[in-house]
Amino acid sequence: MKFISTLLLVLAIASTAFAGPQSTIGGRRLDSDMAHQVRSGWPSTSYEWWNKGKGSLDWALGGELVYGPWSGARDDPRIAFALYAPLRFHLWDRTRPNAKTDLGIRFTPGLMAGSAAPQTATVVTRAEIAVPVSIDVNPKLSVVTGAAVPVDLGWIENVGFVGAIPLLVRLGIEIKAGDKVAPFVLMEVGPGFGFGQGASNTTLAARLWAGTTFWSVRGK
Repeated sequence: MKFISTLLLVLAIASTAFAGPQSTIGGRRLDSDMAHQVRSGWPSTSYEWWNKGKGSLDWALGGELVYGPWSGARDDPRIAFALYAPLRFHLWDRTRPNAKTDLGIRFTPGLMAGSAAPQTATVVTRAEIAVPVSIDVNPKLSVVTGAAVPVDLGWIENVGFVGAIPLLVRLGIEIKAGDKVAPFVLMEVGPGFGFGQGASNTTLAARLWAGTTFWSVRGK
């Protein structure tokens, strides 16, 4: 609640509509040709190499060390490594006297492999759809919101096939701390639906990261 209250207070006192920091977690397009993102938290630590594509597209390649439920619920590896490739399309923007809003849609396919328990292998495939929204409320600050739906289907040795579909609401901030660096915090939370072996359940799904985006030295 304290984190959410702080974000609401930031929105309330914001008074300028200049473009905020470059975004790798929200809906705003990259300004530079390239950016690098590192982040750590729950359930993983990751690196993403972002590139500005043609038209409305930004794309990235990512690697992730996973030590918790990859989707935020159900698929809980002991330790695993994942590769994924986000594709983000900018759909719409609107400038108002005290804020600028950017809306995008992101599709992220991925594959995770590792150990679910000692001497037990697991492999999980993912197709994640997200609607990222960036609200630039200050030249140095953006509020990030939207929704994400990771769909994970996997196999666990001695267990069989399982799946998880969380419905996550996103809330975070990106801060322009320098000419080529923007730290951020991102929280995603919502119900998580798990299924497999003829049974299903619902639980609370959550993912939380803190990280930094670095502009490329080749960027504009």
